[in-house]
Amino acid sequence: MNVEGRHYRTIWLKDKTVQIINQLALPFKFEILDLHTAEDLSKAIKEMNLRGAGLIGAAAAYGIYLAAINAKDNSFNDDVAKAAAMLKQTRPTASNLAWAVDRMINKLSCYETAAQKREAAFNEAQAIADEDAEFCRRIGIHGLEIIKKIAERKNGQKVNILTHCNAGWLAFVDYGSALSPVYAAFDQGIPVHVWVDETRPRNQGASLTAWELSQHGISHSLISDNAGGHLMQHGLVDLVITGADRVTRQGDAANKIGTYLKALAAKDNNVPFYIAFPSSTFDFSMLDGINEIPIEERDSGEVRYISGKDKDGSVKTVLICPEKTGARNWGFDVTPARLITGLITERGICGASQKEILKLFPNEVEGVVKFSAEHNPGPPPDAPNLKALNDARTKLYKLGLLGVTKDGIGYGNLSIRYKGNQFIISGTATGTLPELSPVNYCLVSSFNPEKNHVVSTGQAEASSESMTHGAVYESCAGANCVIHIHSRKIFDGMVKDNYLSVPNDAKYGSPEMSLAIGKCVKEYGREEGQIVLLGHDEGVIAYGTTVEKAYNLIIELYNKYGEN
Repeated sequence: MNVEGRHYRTIWLKDKTVQIINQLALPFKFEILDLHTAEDLSKAIKEMNLRGAGLIGAAAAYGIYLAAINAKDNSFNDDVAKAAAMLKQTRPTASNLAWAVDRMINKLSCYETAAQKREAAFNEAQAIADEDAEFCRRIGIHGLEIIKKIAERKNGQKVNILTHCNAGWLAFVDYGSALSPVYAAFDQGIPVHVWVDETRPRNQGASLTAWELSQHGISHSLISDNAGGHLMQHGLVDLVITGADRVTRQGDAANKIGTYLKALAAKDNNVPFYIAFPSSTFDFSMLDGINEIPIEERDSGEVRYISGKDKDGSVKTVLICPEKTGARNWGFDVTPARLITGLITERGICGASQKEILKLFPNEVEGVVKFSAEHNPGPPPDAPNLKALNDARTKLYKLGLLGVTKDGIGYGNLSIRYKGNQFIISGTATGTLPELSPVNYCLVSSFNPEKNHVVSTGQAEASSESMTHGAVYESCAGANCVIHIHSRKIFDGMVKDNYLSVPNDAKYGSPEMSLAIGKCVKEYGREEGQIVLLGHDEGVIAYGTTVEKAYNLIIELYNKYGEN
């Protein structure tokens, strides 16, 4: 976004230095800070020189980059691992931070030399930052439609939008989440006005949101945190949009303390209440936000003291309570899904429920929702034929038979038998990675199709597709490799030519799918096979006695029905 007519991102690289806009200096001074080490970045995150879910994620990625360029060759992995642990400890509530660190570590693990890892760290950190900006831009496009409809109903009168805390471009790399639709509406000539909560105790609304709205020329009014309900009662709020720091798979959303109260007031006054955020803010491992999301409790001094500019123009910090009065300072609260009208993400808008989220994020959610998993963190699995499996995976990724869609949805995975019916499988959410390493695989030590339960070990967690693989190994003693791919052309060709199939009512990730697969493989009675999954659109599996044979069965289909 623009500052005095010049475009800035909130974080960027200059040579080997990370530069950020110092949010602690705003709104009275625009200042850029230079950060040279992972320690510098950790301190900046913890002390809130930078804050906001998306920006924290991008900053963590750049922190790993700084750790990589400063790490010694002979202790590279240990140095970066220490930096990763340090970064993760800075802010526990926002899921973007840990997500970005894990993504960086996974990327680095694909390379062998320190030089290769440093180059990969640079490229991946830049990619995460660019992705955050692009996703926020898309959030603006989707949210714009909501504001347009309200503007049409109001016949040209201003659309009054209330927001809480700061979820504008300062909280992300660019554009913002909650404010991205507001900027998009303003830029299209739609008259908008923003009610800006001061957002005690750190006053991010007053110091940050009001500042960036001023820079963009958008009409806004600063209000006390407790005024929102009054405005809604008198019809002065058409829409509430806030950001989020973590959202569960059922749509519960953690955001700055006080958001829950705004949602209650909106519900009572029939005011639509939306949460806007990029998908990296989702934590699909969590269901119940109130009981599962960790809530950061910050220094009580933030409540007891307040900073501002005095009449002489000096910025001072003053005590607002008796000297001996203690304080508690919870940084976030959780708004239950039942109070949220909808979720605005880069993929579109959906209701705040598992069912609705599943429509936008089928792979990510199904892996957690449709089966119960017991995962035990441990070392990456190891097996003599794992390299052959990973090589096959890389080739299939390049052919587009597994990987990630344009919308960021991952698909496909593959596995090898380990001991008995145990197997090693590519982990959940690895579809976005062009290349995998052992840390991206896990060992499935047991599975129960009837109870739809999986037990796994490793650094990566098992996906719901694990049950399908397990059903093959359990039903065919000679099968030692299973490959699951997606291809519209191959799927349609196999259906047309009446290939071996499982019924349409056996849906992906369900007990019915794994039981149907097992029955199909048993009745087929062969050690190698190609099966089309009618209940999993575009889904195809092949299994064989070796990785090479299973891979060749996929290539046979690829050559027969054309490129993906």
